Amino acid sequence: MIYVQYFQKSATSEELVEACGDRAVVVLDGRQSTATQKVDAISLNGTRRPTYLAYQLFRGETFTRSEAITGIISL
Repeated sequence: MIYVQYFQKSATSEELVEACGDRAVVVLDGRQSTATQKVDAISLNGTRRPTYLAYQLFRGETFTRSEAITGIISL
């Protein structure tokens, strides 16, 4: 499974933190290239969800057993 995790500013500082809720994570098509997955992450931001400040792509069997495949990318 490959998914995008969106980030927002912390409530107490300017630091970016993982956004919470069902709209902050989107499962992507694992057959696509990383470049296409990045385009999808950008196009889904703000579509039926809040507009986030950054995102990161993850790969793993589950959400709790996954690893980042990109750094945090600003939007």
